[in-house]
Amino acid sequence: MAEVDQKLKQKLEHLLEMGNGYVLDFTNAKFADFVQNSLGLDPYENRDGSKAHVLRSLWRDLPQEQFARLTIDMLEYRQLAEDLGQRSTQTDERRADVDRRLIAEVVAELTAMAAPVEGPTAEQATFLARDFDAIDLDRIQGPLDYPAVIADRLREIDICLEGGASLAVVFLCGSTLEGLLHEVAQSHPEPFNRAVSAPRTKGKVRPLGEWSLQDLLQVSRELKIVGEDVGKYADHVREFRNYIHPRQQLKEDFRPRPVTAQIARQMLRAAIDDISQLSNGS
Repeated sequence: MAEVDQKLKQKLEHLLEMGNGYVLDFTNAKFADFVQNSLGLDPYENRDGSKAHVLRSLWRDLPQEQFARLTIDMLEYRQLAEDLGQRSTQTDERRADVDRRLIAEVVAELTAMAAPVEGPTAEQATFLARDFDAIDLDRIQGPLDYPAVIADRLREIDICLEGGASLAVVFLCGSTLEGLLHEVAQSHPEPFNRAVSAPRTKGKVRPLGEWSLQDLLQVSRELKIVGEDVGKYADHVREFRNYIHPRQQLKEDFRPRPVTAQIARQMLRAAIDDISQLSNGS
């Protein structure tokens, strides 16, 4: 989600002429085409209302880099159209100068926002620094050969991480976590089914085999089977798993960075550590 502070929003509302529901001189069709060409998505999918209303909704929903890219494209469109005489410029020269200065300031601010952050944040670095090398897979409950399967997956995740296959790491971590939490739920059905956050259909808790990763995570956090840090980063991994479909990945322009894969791997190892504590009776 993009972080648009009130000051930046006020500038954009003015520069994109969003009063009365408009956005520059766009028709509905031209607005949809512009967003499609800029980001590869339909702005009216799951959104309705005026162009300004839809754009504000996009501001709330888009990742920061996409928000910045779309907005820069719109401001550059406005400036180019004025330079080519394709739209009327301010009759008040002083006002026109102020707008040109504002556009330059906002584009510079948005360009910085659009630049991907290569390294982890301070919070992520702290999480990555935690040591889970001593986790004991033999303490994981499941079929006799289950720890060996998990060990194979961890080795494959390491190979993918070293080879730069970040997307594969995310998918492997998400699917492995889901399998682990399913095993925990099957081993402890009573507390899982009694949990407040257990998924229900028509008032009845759904069978454990039908629970999604989101369902398993919510209940595992409620029961304190996994810690809050695991829950937080696991939610991100769960969202990224939606990109297993190439069209969805293309639509949202998702390109996992190495740090994304590192966090996914660390999240999985932290989850295994938490689950092994449960299995140990701690």
